[in-house]
Amino acid sequence: DPGAIRHDKLGRPYSLDWRGDPPHMLKVDVPIWYRFLEKYGAPFIKLYYDCLLGGPFMSIDELKDPYKRDWRVLNSKRADAIAELDDQVWIIEVAKEPGLRAIGQVQVYHALWLRDPKIAKIEKPVLVADRINSDLLDA
Repeated sequence: DPGAIRHDKLGRPYSLDWRGDPPHMLKVDVPIWYRFLEKYGAPFIKLYYDCLLGGPFMSIDELKDPYKRDWRVLNSKRADAIAELDDQVWIIEVAKEPGLRAIGQVQVYHALWLRDPKIAKIEKPVLVADRINSDLLDA
C-alpha cells in the first residue's frame, strides 16, 4: 500500500555488555548468542533486539489505535538481532541446531530489510549456530 507508513525505527540500541534475556530470542539460543558476541562482537557499533521487519504497514491514523498497533507488533517478523558495524549491518538469526527453517527465516529477514532498509549500509544475513548439519553449509 503506497499510503502506508513504513516503520523504520529499530528501537533502542542495547549495550554490547548487556547480558539479559534478549526479547523474543529462544532461551536455548541465548547462551549460544552470548558466546558468539564475546568472540565476534568487538566490531559491533550498535546492537538491536526485537526489531520489527516487514508489514503489516499502517497509516499514521491506524497507528493511533492501540489495538491495531498491538496487532502489528504481534504479526511483524523479527530477526533475533540486528548488529551495526562500520560498513555493514548484520541481520542475525540464532539457532542451536539450525535446519532449513532457520535458513529460510534469515533469508526472509534479509528480503524484508531490502524492501525497507533501516540503516544505509551493506546488509549481511548471518546465522549463528552451536552446530550445523554439513548439508546446510553451502546454503
